[in-house]
Amino acid sequence: MEKECALPENAVVVVLGAHVMAHRMSGTLHNRVKAAADFLLEHPEAKCITTGGQGWNEPRTEGDAAKNALIEMGIAKERIFAETRSRTTWENLLFTKEIMERENLGKTVLLSTQSFHQWRAGKMAERLGFEAYPLVAADRPGTKMRHTVREGFAIVKFLLFNRKP
Repeated sequence: MEKECALPENAVVVVLGAHVMAHRMSGTLHNRVKAAADFLLEHPEAKCITTGGQGWNEPRTEGDAAKNALIEMGIAKERIFAETRSRTTWENLLFTKEIMERENLGKTVLLSTQSFHQWRAGKMAERLGFEAYPLVAADRPGTKMRHTVREGFAIVKFLLFNRKP
């Protein structure tokens, strides 16, 4: 997934889900939404899919929280599709594929997530037939080590079970 060229303007931005708290998004999700908004504001024809269902400890779905935040940041709601069923990164992308096929949005995606998550998310996207590019969101101060270690275990699981569509 490591592409050295400029990001394609016709890509669909996919905001991968992260935790939502009672009155705000987690810093991780906020940074993913911010990276997406920056791209979408520069590319007014680009579309976006926000992803993530509702966990037992979340007041609303991650996909809806991210969509609402993008609208508040000035992105037209008609440009945003919210995927609200997923529980995992794999499901984020699987259900995104359904939306992209239904809406005839192509196969090129920009994955809005942190650097520690880009490799695995990109490999999953490629397995689902996407042409995936990184749209790297900022890391939250003090969390990079913890997230990187957690992601290491997720990568091992992904490689061992070799998920396929």
